[in-house]
Amino acid sequence: METLLLFLGGADSFPVWLLSFLAVVAPAAWFSRGKYAPFRGRIIICVTLLFLAFAFFLLSFGLEEIEAVGSSARTAPRLWAAGLAFFTLDQLRRTLQGRAPADPKTGDVKRVLLAAAIVAFALWGMDIAGYLISSAGMILCLLLLFGERRLLVLLSLAGGWTLFSWIVFIRLLHLSLPAGIFFG
Repeated sequence: METLLLFLGGADSFPVWLLSFLAVVAPAAWFSRGKYAPFRGRIIICVTLLFLAFAFFLLSFGLEEIEAVGSSARTAPRLWAAGLAFFTLDQLRRTLQGRAPADPKTGDVKRVLLAAAIVAFALWGMDIAGYLISSAGMILCLLLLFGERRLLVLLSLAGGWTLFSWIVFIRLLHLSLPAGIFFG
């Protein structure tokens, strides 16, 4: 098992991950015909997110234990995997019950590319401004991009995520998040 985990965590494992992903998503796309056809995009996104949660969980077994920090390096990816799986399964349940809206007829490619650019900029910005500031800025920009204009909602979501990250990852789990060159 350890050899498999080392291989899956290595640079040569990309074809295996890609084939595994296609082996999971292709049947989901095929089965989402008939009465689920209006929800095919949602179902494929849910299956993709569940695949990512499983990959995070599986790859967490390959992380080394570090006794000095007070928590395991495996904790953060497992928390992400659990939260991602929980909310995705709830969305998939609502979709399969017909309680979610149908997929839109056309997509907004410009908005998707802009959202990807915001996320990429935030990842780049972590080296300069640190994780907490960069993620709060990313959340604000994404909320504005998707049409949220209420100041209380904007500040509470960005500030709430920053506070949650600080409490859980820094104070409780004693993980060191990127501080950036200004605050490091």
